[in-house]
Amino acid sequence: MNKLLSLLLLLSLLISCSTKNEYLNSEKLNLNDFKIRKNLNGNIIDFDSLVMRPSDLLVIDSLLITIEPAEKRLFHIYNLNTKKKIANVINRGQGPNDMIWPQFMNANDNIISIADMATSTIYKYYISDLINTGNSPVPFKITKLSEMINTDVENFNDNIVCSTYSDEFQLSVFDQEGNKIKDIIEYPQSTLNYTNIEKRDAFYMNFITNQSDRIILCYYLTDLIEVYDQQANLYKRIHGPDHFFSYFKEYRDGEISSSTAVKGLNRDAYFSPENAGDEFMVLYNGGYIGDPDHSVYCNKLFSFNWDGEPNIIYMLDDPIFSFTVDTQNKKIYGISETPEFHIVEYSY
Repeated sequence: MNKLLSLLLLLSLLISCSTKNEYLNSEKLNLNDFKIRKNLNGNIIDFDSLVMRPSDLLVIDSLLITIEPAEKRLFHIYNLNTKKKIANVINRGQGPNDMIWPQFMNANDNIISIADMATSTIYKYYISDLINTGNSPVPFKITKLSEMINTDVENFNDNIVCSTYSDEFQLSVFDQEGNKIKDIIEYPQSTLNYTNIEKRDAFYMNFITNQSDRIILCYYLTDLIEVYDQQANLYKRIHGPDHFFSYFKEYRDGEISSSTAVKGLNRDAYFSPENAGDEFMVLYNGGYIGDPDHSVYCNKLFSFNWDGEPNIIYMLDDPIFSFTVDTQNKKIYGISETPEFHIVEYSY
């Protein structure tokens, strides 16, 4: 009887949460708002070397670069035409030009930018140097940001934008020398009330830019996407397709305050937004985190234009958790683990 009562109370809370709460100045997104739905069949790429446990990947012309955080050398470079690994570069560590927790920023005009999240440092390399100068290529520019990075770093106009740890703003803007200019973009407002600590956890997110006049925030634990303009003003706030929220509860452990997810209520939402030229793409999950069979791997990939208008739903037969887009050849490369880690290629 107690289990039944608990289940009924949980269902009542879920129904109450879904019907009463809303984000201010938001538009509802539904699956039927997408113009097209496509089923994509993936091809597993059989490289001449094993793919271990990559955390991220980037495609540059005929090169595919993966980040292997557990390996001695972090970046593994493959030729997509020959399916051969051609280089392992940059040591994991704290020596000169080493990295600890790298993340791709972007690649343009034979230049690749990589952020080491652990040290808040941005490295710029000539792509040709990554494959032609041995195991320890030397960056031609190193920029140390004046504050710690949280989840993401992106170029925007002539500046650098990154997520930082703040109770009021989600992003900070830095100049090309790493000096902070200003904070931008407040947390979303809704009918739910969060403490500052709950708010930071509830609105954990990734963001991307088109590098000129759009910043896109995609939230992990609520199916919310926000579009901001060149002046970081809200252009559009989209809630959906399942219209759920993120629930956290603050607690104290001695002098330390933290928060924990409310059991049974939270769901995974948007993962790994990517710039795809005239549009952006983002993985969508929607599953309840506490379910025994829940996986962070996603079989839905949404595309939107940079104004936040929905375009296409891609249904993936091999679920992925991170991806990169080759817009010239209309290819998507994703990381999958079924039954073991591999790179899957989709034509779209």
